[in-house]
Amino acid sequence: MTEKRTDLAGMPGHDAAAFAMNNDLGELFEDADVVKERRPAKMVTALRIDLDIQAELEAAAAARGIGTSTLMREIIEDWVRTQRDAPAPDQLGELMRHLDAARHAAASLRQDAA
Repeated sequence: MTEKRTDLAGMPGHDAAAFAMNNDLGELFEDADVVKERRPAKMVTALRIDLDIQAELEAAAAARGIGTSTLMREIIEDWVRTQRDAPAPDQLGELMRHLDAARHAAASLRQDAA
């Protein structure tokens, strides 16, 4: 039995799969320890998204060989990790930036109307 385990462990993946398909592995399972990994709890959430963005996400996910929801989860998880260590935004600075952009837009509209 130990010989089977050693042989199987040292095989390339394709050979190990072929071995498993052609041999009785019952002894391996009898002596195996069950290891249950704790996985973080997950929740399902709805996301309203424009159809054109959804189509782009589907194409990007297909190119990577993963599902669309997996790609969206990875994007969100990456963003959260990035934001976790980033300093909190300067709310007053953000407000001033938006007001400045609105002033520029209003000035542009005045010039177009003249």
